[in-house]
Formats: sequence, C-alpha cells, structure tokens
Amino acid sequence: MKKIALLVPALFLMILSNVYAHGPVRGKMTATVTIDAPAVKVWDVIKNYDDMSWLPPIKSVTADKGNNKGSVRILTLKNGGTITEELKAYKADKMSYKYKITDMSSVKTIQHAGQDEQIPVVPVENYAATLSVKEKAGKSVVTWVATYYRAYVNNNPPEELNEKAADKAVTTILTSGLTNLLKKFNSKGDESAVSITMKR
Repeated sequence: MKKIALLVPALFLMILSNVYAHGPVRGKMTATVTIDAPAVKVWDVIKNYDDMSWLPPIKSVTADKGNNKGSVRILTLKNGGTITEELKAYKADKMSYKYKITDMSSVKTIQHAGQDEQIPVVPVENYAATLSVKEKAGKSVVTWVATYYRAYVNNNPPEELNEKAADKAVTTILTSGLTNLLKKFNSKGDESAVSITMKR
C-alpha cells in the first residue's frame, strides 16, 4: 500500500512535466470575415499570388510563375524583413489557393540554453495556409486557414519562439489582412468583424 501511495505523486509529476516540457504541437487557426459584396469582386482583389497589397505589413511582392503551382513569391515587409512562399495549389474556379512558407529572414538573435537562436520575422515553423472566398446569400465569406508549429523545435522554448508567440503572430497576420480586405468594401469595417478559431 505504501508503494502505491508513493507511486501516485511520482506519476502525477511525470505527467505534469511532460505537459510543460513537450515538443512542438501543430496549431490550426481559422479566420473568417463576411463582406457585403459579390464573391467574384472580393476574389478579384486577392486572386493574384503576386499581389499582397491588401495585407498591411507588406511593402512589395515578386513571384516567378504568377498563379501557377510551384510559383515562388518573396514578400518584402515594411520593416525590411522577407518571407519566401511556394504556391502549392491554385483553383480559380473555387476561388482558392494554398501556399507554404519556405524561408524567412530573422529579426534578431538570442541566447537560449547555451545556443544562438534566430528569431524569424514570423516565429513559426512548417507554416501552410489556404485562402478562399465563397458566395453566401449575395455576400462573400472569406476564409483564411493557417497550420503551423512554433518556431523552436526542442523542449522548453524561449518566450520569443513558443506557442504563444506563434499564435499571436499568426492572429495578427490573419486579422489585419481580413480587416483591411473588409475595409476595401466597407470603410466602417473593423477587426471585430473577423472571427478567429484555434485548435491545437
């Protein structure tokens, strides 16, 4: 009986330590906004892979193959950073495309666990996203779904590279993009119109 009594707290501590010291867990964030405009008009604003002028942090974009699968685009941010993305799928008939981040510049380097760690402009790893527009009762429902991991692949990440930092960065990107898109059709639109759901 005494052995069982000692085993229970030890087991609890082991489970607890695994919860707080786990490796990266995939996150899935879905952002949606309804715009009072036909889907074809909203799609017309976002359909070109080499045009991200509707996303506020972006200064310029170049893409080597336009809207063709495999096209690589480089986003230059207003703060000078860069993000490289590859077009994985493009479906004009369904007003949808999917892309994946393949490279990013860093904003700084920190020391963590005796190692230099680069802080990328978006603190995520293995980021992929799908952007789509659907018609609903004469309006447009724009959906932006992103899947990703935190940027630090080992246990015990620094706060700059943990899940909270990743979630905050992705939330900011999706919310600012869809809010700005809404404002192109409704000047009174604000970020409260954007719905965010998160799964991990």
